[in-house]
Amino acid sequence: MEDRRELRVAIIGGTGFAGHNVRNELEGVGVAVGVFSRTSGCDLLDLPAAWAKLDAFRPTHLVNCAALVGSVNYVTDFAADVVDVNMRLILNIYKLAQQMRDVVVVNPIANCAYPGVMDVYEEKSFWDGPIHPSVLSYGSTRRMMWALSKCYADQYGVRSVNLIVPNMYGPFDSTNPNKTHALNALVIKFVRAVKEKLPEIEVWGTGKPIREWLYVKDFAAVVRRVVQTRDFGSDLVNIAQNRGYTVTELVEVLKQLTNYQGRIAYNTRYQDGSPKKVMDDHVFCQRFPDFTFTSLADGLRETTDYYRRIL
Repeated sequence: MEDRRELRVAIIGGTGFAGHNVRNELEGVGVAVGVFSRTSGCDLLDLPAAWAKLDAFRPTHLVNCAALVGSVNYVTDFAADVVDVNMRLILNIYKLAQQMRDVVVVNPIANCAYPGVMDVYEEKSFWDGPIHPSVLSYGSTRRMMWALSKCYADQYGVRSVNLIVPNMYGPFDSTNPNKTHALNALVIKFVRAVKEKLPEIEVWGTGKPIREWLYVKDFAAVVRRVVQTRDFGSDLVNIAQNRGYTVTELVEVLKQLTNYQGRIAYNTRYQDGSPKKVMDDHVFCQRFPDFTFTSLADGLRETTDYYRRIL
């Protein structure tokens, strides 16, 4: 039977980077949205209090954007905290979904959950090897999101949509270099260097790792489609373009966008992480055949303009 209830989307972590953009996207098309995060007065680690707030909103969907995350160095230095907080968050989200019964959980799963030795990430190979040691603390909790979705579906009938996302960038991220997403951190360095007339920019690592990048507004658009079409497919789906760029290539694009004339210094004392993270796009193209991604040039231009305004 078709679900004809009014769409009511609870965004868990709705004041954060991804959550803020999802909220804007959904509100832009008239979907009723509730923001649930610690900064909005809803601590997901306090299960009874979180239940009271979410039950009062009566959502049809829980979009799970809550996470404790940061740079590769952050998730290494604070590995135990990252595991502890993230595991409790996702466990509580599924306990809440179980109590609500007729709700759909939408999970963005970072692609660091894939085996760290793969060059191209395919959904069918999600469990075919260990997570890269540099992101073990965070990536292991992202794998558990999928495991929980399957277990709660089997026992309680909780429905989930599992979207695997590459490194995201765009507006509304933190400006703390150790907490912001990698490409946003790079954009911030260039914007500040130009404003402050700095003679040199330090880039962490060798510049050689290859990464796929997703403009956060494209992620929000995919979530909107999932919510509006009431698509409950629980299998993993890469939000993928099958195209990666080295950090050095990104540096060259940002030099041109910001007209930065100084030196670039690669600090190789910082670890690179996995050498390559590019995602296969076959399943995505089947599920979303008419979706158009924002080009890297346009996304970086908009992101650079955003940080110019706020810094």
